[in-house]
Amino acid sequence: MLSRLHHLASSLKARLAFASLVLIAASVALTVFLVLRAMEQRSQRAVLDAEIANVERIAVVMSSRLVSLQNALRAGSTRLPPDGLDDPRALIACLDSQVVLRSLFDSVFVASPQGRMLVNAGPEGIGKTDLDLSDRGYIRRTVKERRPVISQPLVSRLSSVPLLVLTMPVFDRQGELVAILGGGLRLTSTRLLNDLTRPAVDDHDPVTTIVTDSTGRIVSHPDPDWILKDARTERHFGAAVMQWADEGSPIEPQGSARRLGDDIVAVAGVPDADWVVFRSAPAEVLLGGPTAGRRQAMWIGAAVAVAGGLIMLLVTLALLRPLRHLERRALRLLTDDIAAEDGWPRTGGELGELARVFRHVMKERAASRKEGDALFEKMRAMLAQAPVGIAFTRLGRFELASAQFGRMFGYDSECVHGLRTRVLCTSDEAYRDLSALASLAFSLGGVCDEERELVRGDGSRLWVRMQGAPVRAEEPDGGTIWIFADITESRRQREHLSWTASHDELTGLVNRREFEIRLAEQLSERRGAEAAAALFIDLDRFKAVNDGAGHAAGDLLLKEIAGVLAARARSDDTIARIGGDEFAVLLRGCGVRAAERVAADLCARVGAHALAWQGRSLSVGASIGVVEIDASFESVEEVLNAADAACYAAKRAGRNAVRTHGAVESDAADPAVLDG
Repeated sequence: MLSRLHHLASSLKARLAFASLVLIAASVALTVFLVLRAMEQRSQRAVLDAEIANVERIAVVMSSRLVSLQNALRAGSTRLPPDGLDDPRALIACLDSQVVLRSLFDSVFVASPQGRMLVNAGPEGIGKTDLDLSDRGYIRRTVKERRPVISQPLVSRLSSVPLLVLTMPVFDRQGELVAILGGGLRLTSTRLLNDLTRPAVDDHDPVTTIVTDSTGRIVSHPDPDWILKDARTERHFGAAVMQWADEGSPIEPQGSARRLGDDIVAVAGVPDADWVVFRSAPAEVLLGGPTAGRRQAMWIGAAVAVAGGLIMLLVTLALLRPLRHLERRALRLLTDDIAAEDGWPRTGGELGELARVFRHVMKERAASRKEGDALFEKMRAMLAQAPVGIAFTRLGRFELASAQFGRMFGYDSECVHGLRTRVLCTSDEAYRDLSALASLAFSLGGVCDEERELVRGDGSRLWVRMQGAPVRAEEPDGGTIWIFADITESRRQREHLSWTASHDELTGLVNRREFEIRLAEQLSERRGAEAAAALFIDLDRFKAVNDGAGHAAGDLLLKEIAGVLAARARSDDTIARIGGDEFAVLLRGCGVRAAERVAADLCARVGAHALAWQGRSLSVGASIGVVEIDASFESVEEVLNAADAACYAAKRAGRNAVRTHGAVESDAADPAVLDG
């Protein structure tokens, strides 16, 4: 069952049906998205325009009410007795007669220009009072500007409730300010604001309206507890108020609306009072539930896509039935001996052409298989008879190897397949280095040609020359052909020739040619470098050893003397045999006095050494010349001549002695100086 489902899922019919389903779904989804988006944008623009109109209307109504209240105060101020302002009873009688004015305000009062309240008419009645209002801003502005003033929201000193005060200056016939008529309105009163911010229908109205002053304090709110609080802390309007403040707190009668998050907020100013009206409502509600509409449209689109995909699947099944016949016929090629021309479906169009292509491919495949088998046999014969090791590698493993490769590395060539190429390298670092060199050579279109020390299957090592090239240069992972040639013996011979070219074969010391090369290097570095010195050693009485005991004894004695000199030398020093019984020492980092001490020590060691030969004890002495390598020498010949002259001076001094080039004769002959 699972295999049939897997076959169905991977079939062309299912893929075409799925592609149709995806195409239909994408088309429906894109169409729905574009249509809903256009509708939502138009709806949002309409809602924004409507909210702007609503908030402007509220601002106009507020402004109109303020003007009406100011006109009422102006009319009431004309009825105050000009000559009775100092008479509280006359003022009380005047206020008592102004029933309309008192019905428009929660309280009405008369104050002197100095800010002293004279009489007050409130819910408790009309009476005389002596309340000081001189510190109130609206009193000061009225006196200073001599015009009507609307106060900022404040708390009443008489009733301790939030209110708003409107003032009207009263002038006498000479134009002097003689009194101030004021009216107070509670901010929770319906006379001015509360009915405009109360929900239009019920408490479930989604639209919320508030009014703030120029500083952002709430003047009117559906919830009285918010009066005089900071509107930035109100969850519906906080973002809108902060944005309004960031824009400079404009108070413009022309409204504006925008979408902030999930809400639509409209704003309009009331310039007469320096107020701002804010209206907020959830965008989802005002726009008629676009989210739910999108969800419903997507469900409809999905249903349409599924139905279209099923129809396309049925149509595809009918159209591709010959393709199934062709598939079964192609599979029989692997199991039956059926002729390549038999059993193919007879149909026209693209499927008929595909069947003809299959027949042609099968015929070509049979011919290619015969050619491939013949070529493979030739390749196997070549790998079996090749005199060099040949291997094919891919992805870090061997896939094919010649018989000579197996003999060279100690592996059965038939069992090399799958073996990791790392096993031939001496270390992981060597393997990474070789891989990097091969990759670089192949990337440049060249051949990797390296001499490497590799490891046999039994752990022994050999030197090989390995040459590799990719099977296909354009395909790095296509594999690599490697040719291996054993060069262990030729490399040993080459290294021996290189060694004998620079060393004395008898003693194993550096020869004269190599010594002069190193001395020349020291001369080229002498300026600004550390001190250095050269010793020239000539063995005393060596000819007598050769003549008396024979050349074999002389050769053996030379070897042992070379060992004596090498035992005293440091790792940076160079000891050389430059002639028959002549030696030289290059002391790096050694001043002339230290070199004299080394020479004296060598002189003593050579003199103390004896060779036991056929019952005899053979020994020699050493005359040593010391020369300091300084800026006065320009060539190797000059240094050697100076050392030779110093050695000759030691010979003349009686042999087995040390002399320094350029030293005072008496000092050079004094053993105390040499020991110093």
